[in-house]
Amino acid sequence: MAAPRSLRPLLAPAKRTKIIPPRSSAQTLLRCKSDRANRNDGRDIYAEIERGDKSIEQRLQHMGINPEEYHALKRSEIKAQEKFDKWIPKTKQDAQRKWQKMVNSPDDLTMLEMFKREGLDVLKEGKARGMKLPTDKDPLDPKTQAALDALRTPINVQAVHLRPLRRTPTHGLPVCDLQLRTYSIRNLLLFADFAVRAAYYMGLCARGPVPLPRITERWTVPRANFIFKKSQENFERVTMRRLIQIQDGHPDVVKAWLAFLQKHQYHGVGMKANIWEYESLETATRAGYDIEQGDYSRRREGPMLEKVDEILNTPAFKEAMKGWEAPKDTELRP
Repeated sequence: MAAPRSLRPLLAPAKRTKIIPPRSSAQTLLRCKSDRANRNDGRDIYAEIERGDKSIEQRLQHMGINPEEYHALKRSEIKAQEKFDKWIPKTKQDAQRKWQKMVNSPDDLTMLEMFKREGLDVLKEGKARGMKLPTDKDPLDPKTQAALDALRTPINVQAVHLRPLRRTPTHGLPVCDLQLRTYSIRNLLLFADFAVRAAYYMGLCARGPVPLPRITERWTVPRANFIFKKSQENFERVTMRRLIQIQDGHPDVVKAWLAFLQKHQYHGVGMKANIWEYESLETATRAGYDIEQGDYSRRREGPMLEKVDEILNTPAFKEAMKGWEAPKDTELRP
């Protein structure tokens, strides 16, 4: 009798079911994706493995596995199994003894796990009880520890971990205001600390870094027009600033300090400097004098330029430069 029409879709998959006999263990092990597994060379490899004609190295080579890695993994597995077998109690009395020992004197990891489950501060409780934390390093031997303690940390390395050294100004006259700007506060703090340390080692009196008000810029960009007005996007950019002021510094040293900072400028940090130079009262009395070409006596660098002229006019220098001609494409400026 034919089955009802409504049950035919349910019985149809059963008609297509095929029963496949199970494979042997060796055949299942060797069905890998290696290129060598598809090479039979006219031999029945599975039959040789089942009979025991092939050694373990030949089997591993056929499967494309490195024998040394396989043996190392096998040895580690055997050691782990032996350690586990020793730890497992053999009798009920051994199990009770182990359990009682763990209850009476639990190890550090067990206690830390209990603190964690109870919601306590694991580090605080572990340090209070003198436990060994997972982050603690093993102590060194006494000789090595004594040798390390005998070494003195260099002063420049110690200064990196301390606040920057500063010099006390004499008059407090500002000669330079350096403003640092960036979008990343970490880069700004690092470069500001570097600038203050450089000022100390160059003999300048530095104040700061003084935080300045942030500059906040916002833009609104509409995505579309008409009824899509509400889909507009808002963008914001915050500029952070710090101010470092140099007091009672020589103008040449200040320029050298700024050139040093520009050479080692940190990425993402911009600089803006305002420099003030002070002249003596004699400058006002020299106003209106006619200055001839080559007269550097009234300039601040006049003594240095006079010394240069003296060296250039010596007989030894002229004898050394005899026969030398300046390139024609060189432009001489006053």
